[in-house]
Amino acid sequence: MKKNLKKMVGVSCFVVLGVMLLVLCFGVTAGARNRMMRAERQKAYLEKKEIVVREIRDYLGSQGYQNSGVTLTRREYGENEEEYRLQVHHGRMEHLSKEELDVLAETLAGYAKGFGSDAIMQVSFR
Repeated sequence: MKKNLKKMVGVSCFVVLGVMLLVLCFGVTAGARNRMMRAERQKAYLEKKEIVVREIRDYLGSQGYQNSGVTLTRREYGENEEEYRLQVHHGRMEHLSKEELDVLAETLAGYAKGFGSDAIMQVSFR
């Protein structure tokens, strides 16, 4: 009886250690996959950001705001929740009326579509 009990304890320990090893292996694999997916998403964002910023600068230049400072940032709130913020810096913009700034902000916010059809961009001027 004692022999069978020892054997059962040994087998149980072996099974528990085996399950723990499997869980650890799957956890490491899942973590590596998540890091790889985040890196791919970041790379795609940076490529899109470069294009969108270039288009915004071209538009601002065509409107007489050459050499504008353009800062575009992204905040992630969850798996697929993002917020884009655009700041534009140009000395002549401080002389625009609120209505003119609103129209310009609305136009610039349209460039968020470069990140996807449902992307929203908050625009501010300094």
